[in-house]
Amino acid sequence: MIKWTSLLFCLFLYSGTCAQDSTTVLTFDEFMQIVKKHHPISFQSQLLDELVEGNERMAKGGFDPKLEGDWIHKSFDDKNYYSIFSGAVKIPTWFGIELKAGYDNNRGSFLNESDIIPNSGLWNAGISVPLGKGFIIDQRRAALKKAELFALSSVQEQRLILNQLFYDASSTYLQWQVNERKLEIAQEGLNLATNKFVGTRKSFEQGDKPAIDTLESFIAIQSRTQTLIQAQQNLENSRIAIENFLWMNGSTPLELEDSAQATPFSNKLLSEPVQQVFPIQNELIKNHPTLIQYDLKIKDLEIDRKLQAEDIKPEIRLDYNPLINTEMNSLAGNLDINNYKLGATATYSILQRKARGKVQMTDVKIKDTAYDLEQKKQALKIKLRTYQNNILNTSNQIIIVDNNFENYARMLLAENQKLVAGESSIFLVNSREQKYLDAAYKVLSVNSKLIKHRIAYLYTLAYLSSSF
Repeated sequence: MIKWTSLLFCLFLYSGTCAQDSTTVLTFDEFMQIVKKHHPISFQSQLLDELVEGNERMAKGGFDPKLEGDWIHKSFDDKNYYSIFSGAVKIPTWFGIELKAGYDNNRGSFLNESDIIPNSGLWNAGISVPLGKGFIIDQRRAALKKAELFALSSVQEQRLILNQLFYDASSTYLQWQVNERKLEIAQEGLNLATNKFVGTRKSFEQGDKPAIDTLESFIAIQSRTQTLIQAQQNLENSRIAIENFLWMNGSTPLELEDSAQATPFSNKLLSEPVQQVFPIQNELIKNHPTLIQYDLKIKDLEIDRKLQAEDIKPEIRLDYNPLINTEMNSLAGNLDINNYKLGATATYSILQRKARGKVQMTDVKIKDTAYDLEQKKQALKIKLRTYQNNILNTSNQIIIVDNNFENYARMLLAENQKLVAGESSIFLVNSREQKYLDAAYKVLSVNSKLIKHRIAYLYTLAYLSSSF
């Protein structure tokens, strides 16, 4: 494992520099930049580009020119019965038309009459045109169109992958911040109990307090020490979780330095992106990667339907090949429009039940996917409205819990003053302290809940991958 702080200095993973004191702060933005640039999942998402490139190359391969050659030779009883050679190059085109050029050279004593050609060979060039099935679309064109849709879908898949990664990373960082703040509250509670115990013990030694007060103060220390230990354990676990997102170039895991800390907890985290998104939410919904993928899936099915609809048509293909007689001892030829081969082929299944059944099934799939799209769109809008409502209501709760915390702090101060004046007891002070600490935890809980709602809102909108 490599220490994070040394990499921070040597490799300049982000704009900050190593701290000069005993602690180093890893800010949220710095952390997210490391995740974005170096996490293995970020590199894995980029592999989709190579997959798209390979898929497009494979689809374009359907339009590659093809070389063909055929040679047959028969010799028996020292006689050259026949030697037949035929070579050609075929060039498919986007419009379903196929171009062809070839050369034939046949020799022998027992050639079929149809194979007899000039001794110097015979050139041929031609064109093959589909007039029925395959005229509008064929397998080659369908594969290329599907490859284009796959490329668009892969872009959206990358967005979803990064969106999920940033959701996990930001949630983990938030938990790190929360656990650091909980440790501070637990330490403050232990300090209050320790100071009270020291004061109570002195009062007992001077004869001003009964022994039972020192015992009650000591029990408070024990209870809050246990809370502190649990807080330390939770913080260490969150630091371990953070290391899951610290990598170098997608292959080398990094280790969080012992002195590294998160930015002090603040409810301002991700406030700005949420405020920017609220006014343009409807536009972002239209461009949501999941919805776009559903739309692309429908277009993919529509290509299948067009291709299947072609199967209902009769298969009619017209072939025209002019023949070019070559001069002796030369490959050059003379074109005569009267020399040609012309042919046509036609096939048709009378009932076409198989082809029509495929079209019918694809129509059902298109409708089913369209219903899914509308359902996903509505569910997305409902989720976003829910998170918006949660954000607004939690923001209002923060005002209440903050005010409540301040009131408990005043009451604790007043109770301590009464204790000094001899008008209160250790029991009441302990009670006030616990209320004060509970209020501090409540403030932290509500504020962290607000940030969780922001993260969930941006995640649902698939905007986290665009926020960093």
